[in-house]
Amino acid sequence: MEEKVRFTFRKHERLRKQSEFERVFGYGKSLGGSTVAFYFAPNDLKYARAGFIVSKKICRKAVERNRAKRLMREVFRLNKHRLKPVDIVFIARKGIKGKKFQDVERDFLRLARKAGILRDGE
Repeated sequence: MEEKVRFTFRKHERLRKQSEFERVFGYGKSLGGSTVAFYFAPNDLKYARAGFIVSKKICRKAVERNRAKRLMREVFRLNKHRLKPVDIVFIARKGIKGKKFQDVERDFLRLARKAGILRDGE
């Protein structure tokens, strides 16, 4: 029986500890697009996990940082079932300001394909 796809973003799917971020930065690879860059490293779990970074240098106002994080979180939430078991740290770039969800998703999927972290057949 096929497992039901969940479009939630649960606590265990988040990178929260500094050590988790450091592991991805230390052992992972990186790719960058116009709206997002990300570091990724394989994990020993059966699912993908994500963390998000938006610096004050990129988005000065908290409203802008929150919007950028919301966009990246939504891209991950709706596409996590397509990813191999990896830990991903999303980093917002200047181009994310004023972009719509579809633009950020397109950028992420292009990079994910290039990185080879999409499941087979994606």
